[in-house]
Amino acid sequence: MSTNLTLEEQITKAGLNYGRRHDFSFRAGLVLQVLGAALLAVLYPLENPFYTLGIMIFELGVLLSALYLLVWRLRIRMAIIASVVVGIALQVTGFYVPEQYAGAVIIGGIGLVCAGAAGMAGKEAYCFKYREGWLLMLGFPVIALANLLGKENHMLNSLGFSVLFLLLLSLTGKKLRQPLLSSCPTTACGLLPRKSA
Repeated sequence: MSTNLTLEEQITKAGLNYGRRHDFSFRAGLVLQVLGAALLAVLYPLENPFYTLGIMIFELGVLLSALYLLVWRLRIRMAIIASVVVGIALQVTGFYVPEQYAGAVIIGGIGLVCAGAAGMAGKEAYCFKYREGWLLMLGFPVIALANLLGKENHMLNSLGFSVLFLLLLSLTGKKLRQPLLSSCPTTACGLLPRKSA
C-alpha cells in the first residue's frame, strides 16, 4: 500500500463509491445532530414537551451520518447502521407494546441510536485524534444506560444533555473546518485492501 495516495485515490483503489457529496452528507448529519442536541439541551430542563423534537432531529442526523460514514471495514459500518436502524424501529415499537414496557423499549431504542452515534464519534477520535470523540463515545452510552437502568433524574439528564451538546458542537466544528475527504493525519485509519471473495 502506498502512503502517498490521496484519500480519493485510496477509495477508488478499494473499489468504494464515496465522493465529496458523500462526505458532505456525513457532515450534514453531524449538523442535524448538533441542532437536535441543542433543542434537547434547552427544552428538556424547561420541561417543555417539544424536547422530543430535539431527539428526533438528533436521530435523523445520526441516521444520515451513519449512511454516509466512511470506514474501511464494512462490518463496522454495517454494525453502526444496524444499531441506528434497530434503535429507531424499537422506538416506534414502543408505541405499540403494553404501557408498562413502553418506556423501557423507547429508551432502549434511543440507547441503540446513541450507540451508533458513539461509534461514529469514536471513529473521528481514532482517526483524527479528536478528544471530544472519545468523550462522546463514553458519554452517549452512559446517559442512555443511566435512563434505562435507573429512574429518570431531571437534573442529571439536564446536565448530561448540555455536556453532550457542547462536545458534539466542538467535534462538528472541527469536522466542518476540515477539507472534504481529509485523510487521517496518522496511519491509524490507513487503507485496508479489500479482499476479493
